[in-house]
Amino acid sequence: MAEKLHVVMLPWIAFGHMIPFFQLSIDLAKAGIKVSFVSTPRNIKRLPEIPPSLADLVEFVEFPLPSLDNDVLPEDGEATVDIPAEKIEYLKIAYDLLKHPLKQFIADQLPDWIIIDVIPYWMVDIARENKIPLILFSVSSAAAFVFLGHPRCLVGDGQKRLRPSWTSMTSKPGWVDFPSSVAYRNDEAIGVFEGDIWRKCFWDHRW
Repeated sequence: MAEKLHVVMLPWIAFGHMIPFFQLSIDLAKAGIKVSFVSTPRNIKRLPEIPPSLADLVEFVEFPLPSLDNDVLPEDGEATVDIPAEKIEYLKIAYDLLKHPLKQFIADQLPDWIIIDVIPYWMVDIARENKIPLILFSVSSAAAFVFLGHPRCLVGDGQKRLRPSWTSMTSKPGWVDFPSSVAYRNDEAIGVFEGDIWRKCFWDHRW
Protein backbone atom coordinates (compact mmCIF):
# COMPACT_ATOMS: atom_id res chain seq x y z
CA MET A 1 0.00 0.00 0.00
CA ALA A 2 1.33 3.43 -0.92
CA GLU A 3 2.27 5.74 1.93
CA LYS A 4 -0.09 8.60 2.71
CA LEU A 5 0.83 12.07 1.55
CA HIS A 6 2.40 14.08 4.36
CA VAL A 7 1.85 17.84 4.70
CA VAL A 8 3.47 20.19 7.22
CA MET A 9 1.32 23.18 8.24
CA LEU A 10 3.01 26.34 9.57
CA PRO A 11 0.68 29.20 10.50
CA TRP A 12 1.58 32.57 12.03
CA ILE A 13 0.94 32.57 15.79
CA ALA A 14 -2.31 34.50 15.80
CA PHE A 15 -5.59 32.67 16.30
CA GLY A 16 -7.08 34.34 13.25
CA HIS A 17 -4.41 32.41 11.34
CA MET A 18 -4.09 29.23 13.39
CA ILE A 19 -7.80 28.40 13.36
CA PRO A 20 -8.11 28.48 9.53
CA PHE A 21 -4.94 26.37 9.30
CA PHE A 22 -6.42 23.93 11.81
CA GLN A 23 -9.66 23.73 9.81
CA LEU A 24 -7.68 23.10 6.62
CA SER A 25 -5.71 20.40 8.45
CA ILE A 26 -8.95 18.64 9.37
CA ASP A 27 -10.20 18.80 5.79
CA LEU A 28 -6.91 17.40 4.48
CA ALA A 29 -7.06 14.58 7.02
CA LYS A 30 -10.61 13.75 5.92
CA ALA A 31 -9.12 13.26 2.44
CA GLY A 32 -6.62 10.76 3.87
CA ILE A 33 -3.62 13.12 4.03
CA LYS A 34 -1.28 13.01 7.04
CA VAL A 35 -0.79 16.45 8.60
CA SER A 36 1.87 17.78 10.96
CA PHE A 37 0.54 21.02 12.47
CA VAL A 38 3.43 23.10 13.85
CA SER A 39 3.06 25.70 16.58
CA THR A 40 4.15 26.52 20.12
CA PRO A 41 3.04 24.48 23.16
CA ARG A 42 0.61 27.01 24.67
CA ASN A 43 -1.01 27.73 21.32
CA ILE A 44 -1.53 24.05 20.60
CA LYS A 45 -3.18 23.58 23.99
CA ARG A 46 -5.71 26.29 23.05
CA LEU A 47 -6.67 24.80 19.69
CA PRO A 48 -9.76 22.61 19.27
CA GLU A 49 -9.36 18.90 19.87
CA ILE A 50 -8.67 16.68 16.89
CA PRO A 51 -11.70 14.51 16.10
CA PRO A 52 -11.00 10.96 17.34
CA SER A 53 -11.59 9.53 13.86
CA LEU A 54 -8.72 11.66 12.52
CA ALA A 55 -6.31 11.34 15.45
CA ASP A 56 -3.98 9.06 13.49
CA LEU A 57 -3.73 11.58 10.64
CA VAL A 58 -3.30 14.95 12.40
CA GLU A 59 -0.30 15.43 14.66
CA PHE A 60 0.43 18.54 16.71
CA VAL A 61 4.16 19.30 16.62
CA GLU A 62 5.33 21.61 19.41
CA PHE A 63 8.32 23.92 19.18
CA PRO A 64 8.95 26.23 22.16
CA LEU A 65 8.90 29.91 21.23
CA PRO A 66 12.50 31.16 21.51
CA SER A 67 13.04 33.69 24.29
CA LEU A 68 14.32 37.20 23.68
CA ASP A 69 16.63 39.34 25.79
CA ASN A 70 15.34 41.89 28.32
CA ASP A 71 11.98 40.14 28.75
CA VAL A 72 10.41 42.16 25.96
CA LEU A 73 7.62 39.58 25.70
CA PRO A 74 5.36 38.69 28.63
CA GLU A 75 5.63 35.25 30.19
CA ASP A 76 3.52 32.75 28.26
CA GLY A 77 3.05 35.29 25.46
CA GLU A 78 2.93 32.94 22.48
CA ALA A 79 0.21 34.52 20.33
CA THR A 80 -0.84 38.00 19.32
CA VAL A 81 -3.81 37.78 21.69
CA ASP A 82 -1.39 37.52 24.63
CA ILE A 83 0.54 40.73 24.06
CA PRO A 84 -0.09 44.44 23.43
CA ALA A 85 -0.02 45.66 19.83
CA GLU A 86 3.21 47.59 20.28
CA LYS A 87 5.06 44.36 21.10
CA ILE A 88 3.88 42.28 18.15
CA GLU A 89 7.10 43.07 16.31
CA TYR A 90 9.00 41.27 19.09
CA LEU A 91 6.70 38.29 18.79
CA LYS A 92 7.65 38.12 15.13
CA ILE A 93 11.36 38.30 16.00
CA ALA A 94 10.92 35.33 18.34
CA TYR A 95 8.84 33.48 15.73
CA ASP A 96 11.56 33.96 13.10
CA LEU A 97 14.02 32.20 15.42
CA LEU A 98 12.00 29.03 14.87
CA LYS A 99 13.66 28.87 11.47
CA HIS A 100 16.59 26.86 12.83
CA PRO A 101 14.74 24.00 14.59
CA LEU A 102 12.19 23.88 11.78
CA LYS A 103 14.94 23.58 9.19
CA GLN A 104 16.11 20.40 10.92
CA PHE A 105 12.53 19.15 11.33
CA ILE A 106 11.83 19.51 7.61
CA ALA A 107 15.12 17.82 6.69
CA ASP A 108 14.25 14.89 8.97
CA GLN A 109 10.61 14.54 7.91
CA LEU A 110 10.88 15.38 4.20
CA PRO A 111 7.13 15.94 3.82
CA ASP A 112 5.47 15.87 0.42
CA TRP A 113 4.22 19.46 0.80
CA ILE A 114 4.68 22.42 3.13
CA ILE A 115 1.80 24.87 3.62
CA ILE A 116 2.79 28.19 5.16
CA ASP A 117 1.31 31.50 6.21
CA VAL A 118 2.49 34.82 4.83
CA ILE A 119 4.81 35.50 7.80
CA PRO A 120 7.44 32.67 7.73
CA TYR A 121 9.18 33.85 4.55
CA TRP A 122 12.29 31.90 5.55
CA MET A 123 10.50 28.61 4.90
CA VAL A 124 10.83 29.35 1.17
CA ASP A 125 14.57 28.69 1.29
CA ILE A 126 14.13 25.62 3.51
CA ALA A 127 11.63 24.12 1.08
CA ARG A 128 13.88 24.91 -1.87
CA GLU A 129 16.91 23.31 -0.20
CA ASN A 130 14.95 20.11 0.38
CA LYS A 131 13.16 20.20 -3.00
CA ILE A 132 9.74 20.21 -1.33
CA PRO A 133 6.77 21.96 -2.98
CA LEU A 134 5.50 24.95 -1.00
CA ILE A 135 1.98 26.39 -0.82
CA LEU A 136 1.07 29.83 0.56
CA PHE A 137 -2.30 29.65 2.29
CA SER A 138 -3.55 33.19 2.87
CA VAL A 139 -6.15 33.69 5.58
CA SER A 140 -6.77 37.24 4.34
CA SER A 141 -9.36 37.99 1.70
CA ALA A 142 -8.57 39.24 -1.79
CA ALA A 143 -10.23 42.53 -0.82
CA ALA A 144 -7.77 42.99 2.05
CA PHE A 145 -4.77 42.40 -0.21
CA VAL A 146 -6.09 44.83 -2.79
CA PHE A 147 -6.48 47.46 -0.07
CA LEU A 148 -2.95 46.91 1.23
CA GLY A 149 -1.51 47.07 -2.27
CA HIS A 150 1.79 45.91 -3.71
CA PRO A 151 4.63 45.53 -1.16
CA ARG A 152 6.38 48.54 -2.70
CA CYS A 153 3.49 50.63 -1.39
CA LEU A 154 4.34 49.66 2.16
CA VAL A 155 8.11 50.06 2.44
CA GLY A 156 10.72 52.74 1.75
CA ASP A 157 9.83 55.65 -0.53
CA GLY A 158 6.62 53.97 -1.61
CA GLN A 159 5.43 53.85 1.97
CA LYS A 160 6.27 57.51 2.59
CA ARG A 161 4.48 58.55 -0.57
CA LEU A 162 1.40 56.33 -0.44
CA ARG A 163 1.02 55.59 3.27
CA PRO A 164 2.33 58.79 4.91
CA SER A 165 0.06 58.62 7.96
CA TRP A 166 -2.65 56.55 9.59
CA THR A 167 -5.32 58.63 7.85
CA SER A 168 -4.19 57.16 4.51
CA MET A 169 -5.58 53.83 5.71
CA THR A 170 -9.09 55.12 6.41
CA SER A 171 -10.23 55.54 2.81
CA LYS A 172 -10.08 53.73 -0.51
CA PRO A 173 -6.51 53.81 -1.92
CA GLY A 174 -5.82 55.43 -5.28
CA TRP A 175 -5.04 52.17 -7.08
CA VAL A 176 -8.56 50.87 -6.45
CA ASP A 177 -10.50 52.11 -9.48
CA PHE A 178 -13.89 50.66 -8.55
CA PRO A 179 -16.39 51.35 -5.74
CA SER A 180 -15.19 49.93 -2.44
CA SER A 181 -15.87 50.52 1.24
CA VAL A 182 -12.88 48.45 2.42
CA ALA A 183 -10.80 50.59 4.80
CA TYR A 184 -9.78 50.81 8.43
CA ARG A 185 -11.80 52.72 11.00
CA ASN A 186 -9.87 55.54 12.69
CA ASP A 187 -9.12 53.61 15.88
CA GLU A 188 -8.03 50.55 13.87
CA ALA A 189 -5.79 52.58 11.55
CA ILE A 190 -4.02 54.28 14.46
CA GLY A 191 -3.31 50.94 16.14
CA VAL A 192 -2.12 49.24 12.97
CA PHE A 193 0.03 52.12 11.78
CA GLU A 194 1.60 52.86 15.16
CA GLY A 195 5.30 52.10 15.19
CA ASP A 196 5.20 50.61 11.67
CA ILE A 197 3.92 47.36 13.19
CA TRP A 198 1.93 46.60 10.07
CA ARG A 199 5.06 46.88 7.90
CA LYS A 200 7.50 45.12 10.23
CA CYS A 201 5.21 42.19 10.88
CA PHE A 202 3.70 41.68 7.46
CA TRP A 203 5.55 43.02 4.44
CA ASP A 204 9.16 43.72 5.37
CA HIS A 205 10.50 40.41 4.02
CA ARG A 206 12.60 39.39 1.07
CA TRP A 207 10.83 36.46 -0.62
